[in-house]
Amino acid sequence: MLTGQILLQLIVILIVVQLFRVVCLRLGQQAVVGEILAGLALGPSLLGVLFPEMKMSLFPREALPTLQTLGELGLMLYMFTLGTRLEVHVMLNQRRAALAASFFGIVLPFGTGILAGFFLYPAYAGSKATLPSFLLLIGTALAITAFPVLARLLTDKKLVATRIGTLALTCAAVDDVIAWCLLALVVSVARAHGVVSSLSLAALAIIFFLVMLFLVRPLFTFLSHRLSVSAMKIGSVLLMVIAATITNAIGLHPLFGAFIAGLVLPRRPWLREQEEHIDQINTILFLPLFFIFSGLQTQLGLVFTPVSLLLLLLLLFIACLGKIVGGVLGAKVVGRNSWRESLTLGVLMNTRGLVELVVLNIGLDLGILSPTLFSILVVVALVTTMMASPLLNLLLNRRSASGDEDPVSASVEVASGSHNGAVS
Repeated sequence: MLTGQILLQLIVILIVVQLFRVVCLRLGQQAVVGEILAGLALGPSLLGVLFPEMKMSLFPREALPTLQTLGELGLMLYMFTLGTRLEVHVMLNQRRAALAASFFGIVLPFGTGILAGFFLYPAYAGSKATLPSFLLLIGTALAITAFPVLARLLTDKKLVATRIGTLALTCAAVDDVIAWCLLALVVSVARAHGVVSSLSLAALAIIFFLVMLFLVRPLFTFLSHRLSVSAMKIGSVLLMVIAATITNAIGLHPLFGAFIAGLVLPRRPWLREQEEHIDQINTILFLPLFFIFSGLQTQLGLVFTPVSLLLLLLLLFIACLGKIVGGVLGAKVVGRNSWRESLTLGVLMNTRGLVELVVLNIGLDLGILSPTLFSILVVVALVTTMMASPLLNLLLNRRSASGDEDPVSASVEVASGSHNGAVS
């Protein structure tokens, strides 16, 4: 009975997600925007309002845990392939510029998020939240940049091989790594009981990362020269599952293990081929389930009250201010003299998308966020993602109308294969 229910859900989800994807792509938006909107449409915010009985029949409470598990599996595969996409050598080649720009792009929105969290905590914290975990989560959510969404946007705008595109990609990769470290800290603080427990959890996380980096990575590099491609593909998937199991067992989220597993694997042609094969299945079948489950937990009715709408506008302003100003300052620090180029970097770094939804869902699952604040921040993630494309078009159109060459489109010498692989 449950199998039939899940299969029916899959049919509806796949059709609705594809419809929203097509509409958003034709409107010049990213596919992830359509996926988020599809989740909201099938949840209590639209289907639950217009056809409540249909919504309850299609998504009964007893079927939600299975849907959540399948969505988290898709998320795990996504985090694994995200780890394989990050080109560490490209990040190291631009480490001075990227670290300087990333510092402002992370610190400013993180700081403004923590400041806002102080005022939000009494009324909008979840039932299991503590002040440290709540502040860290709000700061992390506002400091996020979605590397995959940004990479796809740069590809669509033909900016991947430009100076600002290369810097934005590298900064986004650095920001993602820092953000996942911050989220790991949030989870450890939320799940730990006391200072000793929190420190032991942090120590276990550090030990896990060091083992993966200095033992597992050399081992897989050694094996990649001696085993067949098929054996390495099986081994890499097994590594992902084992790493996710370990991080889950020590008290962190399985996503961290999957991400680190992808990060430490040697960059070989077979890995890129496997990443593409996983993405082909995952983006169609499993990952949309995560968006739908997020939509089922988002209640936009909670947002449409005077106080909530005011809070939404305030958080949206803080989120954009922190990221865009941080990006502009970062660009100026590394010698980007054009204000248009600096503003372009800020707009690009303000793209959040799926990665913020991951943070928010973990926060809701851990009881750190209230349903109202969760719903508000989902809208913030959606709006900041939708803003990127039209704002970027505006900046590029101004450059074209002036007839002057601008550093925004100035090409740089990069390893194009690395970046193309990062956005596939």
